[in-house]
Amino acid sequence: MPNRDILSLDFYGEGVTAALACQDETTDTLRIRHILRHPSKAFAGAFVRERSGAEDDLSHVFDEISRYITSSPSVIVGVRGNFLSFAHSTGFTYTQSNRHIIHQSDIDNAIQASLPTHLDESLEVVDILPLSYIIDDQAGATDPEGMSGSCLGAETFISLGVGTHLANLSSVLSACGCEDYLWLPSSVALGETSLTPAEKASSCLLVDIGENSISALLYYKDSLLDGWELNFGLDRVAENVADQLQNDVPTALQILRTYDPDPVMDDVLEEAAAGLVDALHKELVQSLPYIQHPPTQLVLCGQGAWPVMLKLLKNKLSVRKTRLCSFDNLIADCDIEHPQYDGVLALLQHALAREKNQLGVAKVKEEGFLGKLFTKLGFN
Repeated sequence: MPNRDILSLDFYGEGVTAALACQDETTDTLRIRHILRHPSKAFAGAFVRERSGAEDDLSHVFDEISRYITSSPSVIVGVRGNFLSFAHSTGFTYTQSNRHIIHQSDIDNAIQASLPTHLDESLEVVDILPLSYIIDDQAGATDPEGMSGSCLGAETFISLGVGTHLANLSSVLSACGCEDYLWLPSSVALGETSLTPAEKASSCLLVDIGENSISALLYYKDSLLDGWELNFGLDRVAENVADQLQNDVPTALQILRTYDPDPVMDDVLEEAAAGLVDALHKELVQSLPYIQHPPTQLVLCGQGAWPVMLKLLKNKLSVRKTRLCSFDNLIADCDIEHPQYDGVLALLQHALAREKNQLGVAKVKEEGFLGKLFTKLGFN
């Protein structure tokens, strides 16, 4: 029975979260074999603060995961941090005949044409997510292969990253023996996998709150409109908790890491987290897509996915429906329930879904990794 091991790494807050899964390609099932989070002061999201410490901590993660590996794994790397930015784009490819049958190569060319022509030289394309297609000025096609037309357009959501920061992370991975991998923005993976079709079809905001970061995505009528990567998170809440409980910030952060809903602590957190929610709202309303299509629904995930945080966000953002993120359709040999694991689980599902649908991405280390998916655009 054909199987393969797949490892996802999410550089989340001050630490590395990892999940090892086994895919049965005959039954198309995914089993989570082991999951872990390793704290690390050497990382702030995917930003490398200290090279040798980052290598030591990542090596520790690989050593623990290696006990459960049965074959050389495919590796997916989740990228987070405020060195990421997002953009909408559209690219077109043309033929000389209006009866031209659209092939996969035409789709690839349209997606590649959506890349910005004058990209800042400090930036690299991390990922290109096709959203929909335009055939001879008719928008809304989701699978144009086999259809006819003289002009094909691809509407895409492009994730960009500062090249030096990506190079530093790549160097750490290489030093730890990880040469072949795909990186994807963790927030996009979360949005694409954890939101329901009904949520994407409405106006829905996904928010992931980590220790020192917040990721957010806005969907409207099945389109991914905007994304944010903010360099603050539960660290701001910890400062207020420390003041209220009269202890230091590291102790307060540890309390937040192990927090379970509790009536007394909920009151403390409601007051402490109000400033964080205000700061997030201030960032969101600077976006024109957010102002034009304010969300009516919200999904909260990550380390700060608490009921009290959900309540605060619902009131501040004036959304009607809210819920906490959950992955109920996974088979697991370990406990995967903690919200800090949302990112690595989403990365696994997102990469496999894109492979199955043969959707191109922009960054790959070596041809052949995870099949045709990673060389679809030819950016080796």
